[in-house]
Amino acid sequence: MPTSFRGLLSACTILAAACLLVLSRHWDLAGLVALRAIALPVSLATGGVLLLLAWRLKPFGWPLVMVLSGASMVFSGHWQLEAHRQQQRAFELPPAIAHEIGQHLIVGFTHESEITELISRGLIGGVFITRRNIEGKQANDIRQLIADWQSLRRRSGLAPLIIATDQEGGLVSRMSPPLPLQKPLGQLLRDSNHPAQTAQEYGREQGQGLAQLGITLNFAPVVDLDHGIHNPDDKYSKISRRALGRDPVQVANAARAYCAGLAEHQVQCTLKHFPGLGRVFEDTHADSASIHTPLTELSASDLQPFRTLHNHHSFIMLSHAKLAALDASRPASSSPKVIEQLIRQDWQYQGLLITDDLGMAGAREQDGGSEAGAILALNAGVDYLLIAWDPILVYPILNALVEAKIGGVLNSSQLDRSRQRMTRSSIIRSAP
Repeated sequence: MPTSFRGLLSACTILAAACLLVLSRHWDLAGLVALRAIALPVSLATGGVLLLLAWRLKPFGWPLVMVLSGASMVFSGHWQLEAHRQQQRAFELPPAIAHEIGQHLIVGFTHESEITELISRGLIGGVFITRRNIEGKQANDIRQLIADWQSLRRRSGLAPLIIATDQEGGLVSRMSPPLPLQKPLGQLLRDSNHPAQTAQEYGREQGQGLAQLGITLNFAPVVDLDHGIHNPDDKYSKISRRALGRDPVQVANAARAYCAGLAEHQVQCTLKHFPGLGRVFEDTHADSASIHTPLTELSASDLQPFRTLHNHHSFIMLSHAKLAALDASRPASSSPKVIEQLIRQDWQYQGLLITDDLGMAGAREQDGGSEAGAILALNAGVDYLLIAWDPILVYPILNALVEAKIGGVLNSSQLDRSRQRMTRSSIIRSAP
């Protein structure tokens, strides 16, 4: 074999082994969710091929290739075993406590068998359904799937599941198809002489389509104000393209009308993303972020739609951005100063609070990770914890919450108040 070719092969083999090791150490990243089902087979097969190449060809650095490949196989195997251990541990939790705590979880899924198992065991309170779950399905297929979930829930003697989705219209239209794709509401409002009527008709059309599928909770409207911030690395948030407008009064009026349109079909709306991501440059899906604007300025602008509408029948979704004026160390989604003091005590809000997806970097990168954030959130007065994109997180989070409940770490008074809010909620009472 020519020396130059052997050298190139050696370099490529070392690089491949290094990449495999990095991958095997990061199977928990949300971007790898779709690949996890083949994580261990891929690592074993690729590692085996690299080991064979290193042994047969003995290029320079071949011991390093063998160490890297072997380590990647060990790490992937350990990750798979730990994920399985967390799942089995969740299935063996004391049923009564697991059912009680599980009602606070709204969970997405990659495979229907996963979510069916959680529903049948009574370990969750709701399902988040998105585009990856409905590819190739017709409206009737989706309707039947949701009806089967609700039937399973009834047979277990539990309250109906919340069925949630992200159907804002425009850029975020997770149920289109089969539902028709609508233009962004913000764009229609800018062109309308009667914005409230436009928003209500928009919500009415959405609500009718969602209700026919069996969906009871929509993560819309976006009431973040558009401050014109554009981050070229923002792949997911893109608030300026999703916001209803810049003026807080006009946004609040449009959001109220939109929610009324949804409610005509018994679909609940969600005001998001408190305290408003319009001033945030970072994408909280991939990075932590902070809002450093003084509270007085925020109260007159970004917070106003949430405050104006907080007594209406809507959810409020808490983002993972830090509201530095109140708490510079914790995301709003798990900050007692933001949730318990500002929203629950100062605003006297007695409606339902839900976190943004706990799989986002803004939640996972806080002290103690998503598990600690989930405990803090419930203790501060949050009602629902959203685990939308990365369903494997449900098991460590559920385990941590039940352990905290048994150990007296979870605030029983807060859980009682949350249960009362859930019981009063029309989304539970009107679910099919």
